[in-house]
Amino acid sequence: MLLNEYWDESYWPACGRLRECTCVGYASAWNRHIRPELGDVELADLTAPRIQAWLDRIGSAGAARKSWAVLRQMLHSAVRLGILDVDVTGRVTPPKPSGYEPEVLDIRQIRRLLRGFHGHGLEAWLICSVCLGLRTEEALGLEWADLNLNTGKVRIQRGLQWVDGHEVIVDPKTELSRRTVVLPRFAVLRLREIRPREGGQLIGLLNPGQVARHYAAWCRSQNLPYVPRRNLRHSWASTALGAGVDVAVVSRALGHSSIATTARYYLRPDSEVLREAQRTWERALIR
Repeated sequence: MLLNEYWDESYWPACGRLRECTCVGYASAWNRHIRPELGDVELADLTAPRIQAWLDRIGSAGAARKSWAVLRQMLHSAVRLGILDVDVTGRVTPPKPSGYEPEVLDIRQIRRLLRGFHGHGLEAWLICSVCLGLRTEEALGLEWADLNLNTGKVRIQRGLQWVDGHEVIVDPKTELSRRTVVLPRFAVLRLREIRPREGGQLIGLLNPGQVARHYAAWCRSQNLPYVPRRNLRHSWASTALGAGVDVAVVSRALGHSSIATTARYYLRPDSEVLREAQRTWERALIR
């Protein structure tokens, strides 16, 4: 069976149960990188050297890793279905991750950003994004009904994505992502002041793309600290950890399935935190 045939007849139809944004990503990798060079190859002829040579020809390391991951899932599935005897993608070396560290805001910059959005139409969305460490889609999907402004508790039970030019409501990423988080007191007080009578979404009638543009434009026009929306989550996590919040608590608030994920991607103490750690260690040493 040709890889083209396997995609059309078996693998792609089975992707219907996945998130729409995931399917779009898979289809992009397939159409741009996998199908043109490997589509007409028999599954049994997909050897490790052939796949390695194909990967090495992809100019972008990120695109190569994504394409390799999609091909690997395809061959895993083919083995499970008995269409292929062995998956050789494990013998291939994809490009290493870039080690990208997102730009984050420190606590002073967060304070400036919150003050700069006072009275703006996206203030409620920004407060929750900055104060709760939400994923981009989670913050976009928040409705006023999800906020209990008596207790300060916020239910995270959906996400809002922009996929192929339309909005898509999605379930939380994992079971632990369906969680309840708590707003700080100042946020509760301010949200009570600006809560609309009619409720609805925190972003109003804007779509995700418009939120991104309005947010970036206001930061530029008011000379406010700016990071992409997804980095507001990183900013909360890094400042919370820097302030001494236990990593297990931060992990739970972020909705991570493992504390190891939190430590790997968010536990990057700044130089002052490291300096204080050395002072503590030194005091113990010379006591």
